[in-house]
Amino acid sequence: MRPLEILLVAFAVGSALCLAIGRWRRIGFWLAAVAVADGFAHAVVEGAHWQMIPAYLAAIGAALSFWLLRPSARRLRIGCGSLLMLLALASVVCSAALPMFRLPAPTGPYAVGTATFYVTDPVRLEDAVPGGKAHREVKVQVWYPAQPSGRPLARYRELRESRWINSYQSEVLTDARLDAPLADLGSPLPVVLFDPGLNGRRTQNTSLTEDLASHGYFVAAIDHPYNAGRVAFPDGRVVEGATDFDGPGPGSAADRYQARWNREMRKWVADAELVLDRLQAMNAERGNPWFGRLDTRRVGAVGHSFGGSASTALCAVDPRIRSAVNMDGSFFAAIHMRGANQPLLVINGSPFDPNRKPENLDDQMDATDEADIKVSLRKFGGYRVFARGAHHEDFTDQSLLSPFRRVNQRGTVPADTMQKIVRTYVLAFLDKTVRGLDPPILHPYSQPIPEAQLQVWPGGGRDPEPPAVAVEP
Repeated sequence: MRPLEILLVAFAVGSALCLAIGRWRRIGFWLAAVAVADGFAHAVVEGAHWQMIPAYLAAIGAALSFWLLRPSARRLRIGCGSLLMLLALASVVCSAALPMFRLPAPTGPYAVGTATFYVTDPVRLEDAVPGGKAHREVKVQVWYPAQPSGRPLARYRELRESRWINSYQSEVLTDARLDAPLADLGSPLPVVLFDPGLNGRRTQNTSLTEDLASHGYFVAAIDHPYNAGRVAFPDGRVVEGATDFDGPGPGSAADRYQARWNREMRKWVADAELVLDRLQAMNAERGNPWFGRLDTRRVGAVGHSFGGSASTALCAVDPRIRSAVNMDGSFFAAIHMRGANQPLLVINGSPFDPNRKPENLDDQMDATDEADIKVSLRKFGGYRVFARGAHHEDFTDQSLLSPFRRVNQRGTVPADTMQKIVRTYVLAFLDKTVRGLDPPILHPYSQPIPEAQLQVWPGGGRDPEPPAVAVEP
């Protein structure tokens, strides 16, 4: 909990205790008054959020109780005081389960700026709205190396794009400053396109995008409306995720499954190309703050879950994309689109168990996907990292949201270690494939993080170097 929140709870509990025991009435009243004032200060300085609602009610309730209840009303005083103490302590429980978390600080030498803009496709119509005639729109947030400035720090997410359970995240501060001026590093910045998972959001990997920006990358994360979480537009519209991936279709269940996902993947690839085209136009536009500052011919594509599949497909169809990263996502048709000179990094949790008997369609698709990955890596080469014990959402910021694994659905890998694995290997892979560097961490025998196992596939029909070490699932 933050300082003013701790003081609010302490004053509210102290006031409620004075009310319950019936002594120090004047002290209790002033404690309640200070708690109310502290609540207002907290709302202004630190930002009000739902976890603190019980404490707000406790402070106000204590002040009213001292004003309205007679000292002789012993049972009523004890009952009210006890209830108010429980309310104040409920805020402690809620704040412990879903705290106002802090993202790990960026590890690079540069300050970080961020900005948001929108792009409309002049050709494609939005097919997620039956009978609609509106053109396809996407929302983009960028992170980049910035000049040190006094610009305000960006919030983790927009309130309009939140539901009540995660609305508190609109008060969580990041390490990026809003609309900060771009730093001059002496040469154009390499670009990274980031695709979140299905029903994810552009900010779901802020820890990673900020870190890449601090190392000199210009990172653009894309919200794909109707496939993303809530997306807010400047005209007041808030678009919900609505795409139906389970409708009927021809062929077997597996064929229908593949066809639906591949259809959406093509849409995501077109969205990413639209964004890259817009960045390229901004880079060529005199008067634009990014004029001549971006290298849109050196681009890496990074994605989580379904975004990883889209990133792989994007690398296969757009020659501006030098390489792709798939963080714990199925590939669908993207793995078959991949060819030579298209470097790929695959990051997963524990290795697939070939002896596990498929129990449903998802298991069958996982087995097929695993076989396709190995065929592609054996033929064209690439890198694969296993994070032993990691769950699907561990590859995002979700592991940071709560210290309790049942709340954030985290695996057995500690949150700080998981962030280190993702940041370290994604940065090293981009440094090698986009910047042309040679990070030692990608050498075959390099295993600097005990929880992570690296496989280096040389291609040409050969298996990884060194041979993969068996890892317990």
